[in-house]
Amino acid sequence: MSKRAVCRKCNKALAACICSSICELNNQHFLHILQDPSEQNKAIGTARILNLSLSKVKLSIGDTFDPSEFNLDNSFLVFPGEQAYSIDYLQSNKQINEQTQFILLDGSWKKAYKLLMTNPFLQDLPKVSINSINKSKYRIRKSPREDGLSTVEAGYYLLSELEKDFDKFTPLLDVFNKMIDFQIANMPEGIYNKHYLKTINTESK
Repeated sequence: MSKRAVCRKCNKALAACICSSICELNNQHFLHILQDPSEQNKAIGTARILNLSLSKVKLSIGDTFDPSEFNLDNSFLVFPGEQAYSIDYLQSNKQINEQTQFILLDGSWKKAYKLLMTNPFLQDLPKVSINSINKSKYRIRKSPREDGLSTVEAGYYLLSELEKDFDKFTPLLDVFNKMIDFQIANMPEGIYNKHYLKTINTESK
């Protein structure tokens, strides 16, 4: 059996390649994405959108990471929690500068939490929360958290808040939505309505 042809740049099937939709964006703050290995080849993964689009970004794949590869004295972990700071608070107190780095965990909620637990240095980092305006548009993936976002959505809201510009990074969401539309269009008839649309309608009530 022959393997499906895959784009070497976006790592998606050629038929689902997103490269032509990518828009290069100059972000002011460095974003380091730590990806659980299980996400690397998923057709609906979104971390690659950030990696291909942003000028200051790094995508690292693994279960454990070397703390020496991070600027731990000037980094924040993007992770929800009672002790997480808001972007507004950090900017008002001048705790963010041009060299500040932000770390995103890419994986299901369970896998992201596992990355946090298996990398103690991440637990010691100050955390920052995202003030997302809308619920996730990840229509073909479910999250156990009501405030759960895809990695690209988290990146969009984070960078938009940091730069006070919610228009600049909309190309990230445009590619994301095109990717989701393609996947839905290529599902067997009735699958989306049965397994996803019903859930969305129920949650919106």
